[in-house]
Amino acid sequence: MKRWLKRLLIICATIVTTLLLLIGPIDRTPLPEQSFYKQMKKDLDTLSISSYPAVGKLKAGWGKVSITPEHPMPMAGYKVRHNFETVHDSLYARVIGINNGSISCYLISADLLLFPPIIKQQVQQRLSKELSGNTFLYFSATHTHNGIGGWNNSAAGNFILGNYEEDWINETSAKLVEEIKAIDATLKPARLSYWETDASEYAANRLVAGAPHDGWLRGLKIVADDSSSTQLITFSAHATSISKKSLSLSGDYPAALIDQIEEQQNSSGMFMAGMVGSHRLAGIDDTDFDLVSKAGVALSKKILNASYDRAFDSIEIRAAHIPIEFGPSQLRITKKWKLRNWIFNSLLDPLQGELTYLQLGNIILIGTPCDFSGELSVTHKLNELAAFNNKHLIITSFNGDYAGYITEDEHYDQVEKEEVMAMNWVGPFYGNYFSEMISTLINKPQAH
Repeated sequence: MKRWLKRLLIICATIVTTLLLLIGPIDRTPLPEQSFYKQMKKDLDTLSISSYPAVGKLKAGWGKVSITPEHPMPMAGYKVRHNFETVHDSLYARVIGINNGSISCYLISADLLLFPPIIKQQVQQRLSKELSGNTFLYFSATHTHNGIGGWNNSAAGNFILGNYEEDWINETSAKLVEEIKAIDATLKPARLSYWETDASEYAANRLVAGAPHDGWLRGLKIVADDSSSTQLITFSAHATSISKKSLSLSGDYPAALIDQIEEQQNSSGMFMAGMVGSHRLAGIDDTDFDLVSKAGVALSKKILNASYDRAFDSIEIRAAHIPIEFGPSQLRITKKWKLRNWIFNSLLDPLQGELTYLQLGNIILIGTPCDFSGELSVTHKLNELAAFNNKHLIITSFNGDYAGYITEDEHYDQVEKEEVMAMNWVGPFYGNYFSEMISTLINKPQAH
């Protein structure tokens, strides 16, 4: 009897020890007491954003490349779908180039769930060698949930996004590099303006019904001297219009919106996911591809009535890649318990990312490495802060790294939806953390 009791105690002790190695309590240390926060504060206080004065007239160019594979590949957006079966609408990566005589900036967006980190790295590395002069890259994605997977080679990435597709990754990177080089060689004189329009009836907070949400369509319009034009469009509603069971590739409503812009307004277009962290599409009564089409029409009509700021043909540009300091990961398994950081790092990539800062005249674009929530923009009055500084603000998600969902902190212990329970990888207080970083950048004085 004693022998069996001893064995039982050993087994219990082994189980407890194993669990303690795998899981731990959520760290609720207040932000101001955490070392990563203190370091980030120092980094931002001493940050000097590089400034590039206008030398001559503004020049611009734009283009797109197909990233639709010619062979079956996994789909990304929900649970893994190992192979698409049809192509409802082709997937593209789009580029807008802007040059003020001192620097060339390239806005890059893809019809994908996220902008893949590996493709970002490959494009950056190649262009640093193949383009001369100052160059700045700003990445995002449309966040379609019916795009291509297979672009993350971690253990969890292969499981969630499908088997790693190195050939498609290399081919897509090469296409983007060649397109950017072609645009760089054919930039033409142009004017740039900011526009916005209220489309709040087509967005809603999907975490808490009736909670604040950002429903503005925002963007840039570029008109070349030859009268050709393109638009950058951002909106904060998730591109999840199509059934999770669908095996058909599609760019979802962002692609339908771009089609409408190109057909009805005789303009090229690019879509970047805005502050989608807690937002869904609303106000359109239909499903699947009929919903996609109706959303494209409704949002394009809103853009026709947008309010435009004055157009500039010469602008100063400020730009910076700002690494973010992260604490240990906190992927929750219950309300009070998380996976240990070493487990997270072995399954996924360690938490990392940057804020991408690009100021074009009086327009500030800030790219985030996450599903950033538009509710944060509303509650922290980020657009009002920009306006106080005589600036327009555009915040986008998915800038080439991914650190999960960043939502309003009050939801962390009150909401049990997937966005907060499973997709928050960083723990409590990060809504305030990201909002504070963005506020600091908006308030950053311009060097003279």
